[in-house]
Amino acid sequence: MLCSHQLSYIAPIKKWCHTNGGKHPLSTIIPCVNKYLRMKKLSPIAYRALFFKHVWRFLGNVTTARELQASHAIAVSGGLDSMTLLWVAKSLHEQGKIGPVRALFVHHHTRDGQNDEMEVIRKFCKQENIPFKSLHVQGLNIHEGNFEARARSKRRELLLNELADKEKLWHGHHLDDSYEWNMMQRNRSSNPKSSIGIPVRNGPIVRPFLCVSRAQIKRLAKFEGIPYREDPSNLDMRYDRNYLRHKVIPLIRKRYPKYLKYYSHFANFSAMLLNQSVTGRLHGSNLHVYEYGAIIQSLHFSEIQIQELIHHFSNTDRGEIISQIQKMLRAIDNGKKGPFQFSGGVEAYHSYNLLMIYCQKSVNNDHSIAKALELLTDEQLKDMPSYKRVELKHAWDNLLQSPDTIHDMPGLVLVLESDSICKTLNTSVFDPLFPAVSYVCKNRGLRFIPFLKCLQIWNTKKEKLPEKLRLLPLCNLSNLFPSQG
Repeated sequence: MLCSHQLSYIAPIKKWCHTNGGKHPLSTIIPCVNKYLRMKKLSPIAYRALFFKHVWRFLGNVTTARELQASHAIAVSGGLDSMTLLWVAKSLHEQGKIGPVRALFVHHHTRDGQNDEMEVIRKFCKQENIPFKSLHVQGLNIHEGNFEARARSKRRELLLNELADKEKLWHGHHLDDSYEWNMMQRNRSSNPKSSIGIPVRNGPIVRPFLCVSRAQIKRLAKFEGIPYREDPSNLDMRYDRNYLRHKVIPLIRKRYPKYLKYYSHFANFSAMLLNQSVTGRLHGSNLHVYEYGAIIQSLHFSEIQIQELIHHFSNTDRGEIISQIQKMLRAIDNGKKGPFQFSGGVEAYHSYNLLMIYCQKSVNNDHSIAKALELLTDEQLKDMPSYKRVELKHAWDNLLQSPDTIHDMPGLVLVLESDSICKTLNTSVFDPLFPAVSYVCKNRGLRFIPFLKCLQIWNTKKEKLPEKLRLLPLCNLSNLFPSQG
């Protein structure tokens, strides 16, 4: 079996609406949202709700629950991006989703207008009851060489030194920033990691807006009346970033409206090749590959990983199928299980933190199991042995090692207990991959549950469940009759 990549760096990957008419990529772990023409019609209230849902899901995928409940320092410059991020963070705190929020402003003392920017932030923080602190850079000369890099280094040092224990530092970089950084690094650095894009995570630093574009942030700020000041240095063409932003990228956008979409796919694929992504590190992911299919066990699924597996099991050469994969992941987010069909004879199916990708010609053990189950008498079922949770976990691990695993997934377990225990376990009588088994269970008043779901509920509701349960892993019945495949 193969092991999935354990990734520690992420480039913004997935597409969202683009107010210039194209589509924007976002992280592989964030669901795609409505297309531009539909988004354009959203009211401010609906747009705000969708924006918050999107950013919150992104945060949940690049941070842990414990990190979110800690305190958060927002690096605020007074510009559009950071002021909107501060407002979003404050709103998330008020909703009880994240811990305390405070604002940090770094005064470089290198140009006129920084005092005004500081006052905009101070006034906003006072109005919103947000703790505010200004930090001051000493001895920075704008006329010395490589000013931007030196200013960035000084700013970073001050901000990190200011953080309390376990406090996270939020920056307002967004998707366009990441593309600009990619463009700069590709033309002045040979380091492949630096050319992927701006990292979502970098030690205590978190960038929640790397899942949205500058245009989307600006629209939210307009709807909500968020105050900000434009930094005049953003128009100074002496800086590479500004030259690219105002001279080069508009030409690319005009000629190639979907440039961000394809950049994101390139960045995601590059991150996979370089073994650099945050999702596996935070949430864990296990990949098991068999002759006729593969199983991904994870809270979230990588589009690129799914694409590579589909290509592997497809009987035809394929072009880009990311849009189909995104559609499937949106359906999964809405509670759909599948099966989801792809051309080339490939199907996918989702069940409780499992994504199964397999050849359509590979018929599972549904009929074999149903036939064996139908022949078991009530007395035989009553005599079935009891399992401890650790024993059920061992049975699950054994199932994953079996060469016939893909034909028995998602691994159903018959629950031979009282109605109250079945209710606690949230059992079922139907699974779309096992309609024949479901038919037998319905007729005999039997209920089942997927392996992983049973283990998880049993672990979280120990006080409501006995130490042992009478269970029958249905895969135990599959080899009593020949497989239909």
